[in-house]
Amino acid sequence: MPDSGLTDATLVKLFHLGQTDNEIAGTYSITKQAVSKRRLKLGLERKPVSQRVNGYLAHRWAIWAPQEGTGHHNRHSAKALKIWLRLQLGDSTLSQKQIHLAEMWVRGLMERNEVLCYDPDTEDGWYYRSRTWRDRRLIIDWPEEIPFPDEDFEEALKLPSRPPGEPGAEPFE
Repeated sequence: MPDSGLTDATLVKLFHLGQTDNEIAGTYSITKQAVSKRRLKLGLERKPVSQRVNGYLAHRWAIWAPQEGTGHHNRHSAKALKIWLRLQLGDSTLSQKQIHLAEMWVRGLMERNEVLCYDPDTEDGWYYRSRTWRDRRLIIDWPEEIPFPDEDFEEALKLPSRPPGEPGAEPFE
């Protein structure tokens, strides 16, 4: 793909932002097969639940991702949120380490009584604020005027009734 202008770094970034092979191919005027072949050589495999989560989050926020280097999508809060959502949506490809990270992150939200927010104009992008009654049981700031993409996603965004790991907590499998 040297003539297309699509670098490996850009392909990795676009992949992690949830762009499909067709979308990438269209942007760089190359074939879907060329994108797929390069992506697989880089070890990037499509994970349906992960793609679904990225699409859902894009419904709420345009998460900053620069052409070079890391962006807001690689911050700890973003990763923990995405893993939690994947867990709630039944992603069986998560490692025990990822599951533990997500559970501890949600436990922290519950203990501090906070919700996760995003502001693309700040350096880190992600911040936490105290939960209000308007937040309901959601783990992120979601304005009432923005509809949820679907019911599964809305349910995945809700806090469990008890912190993960406590006796009587909701199972995740």
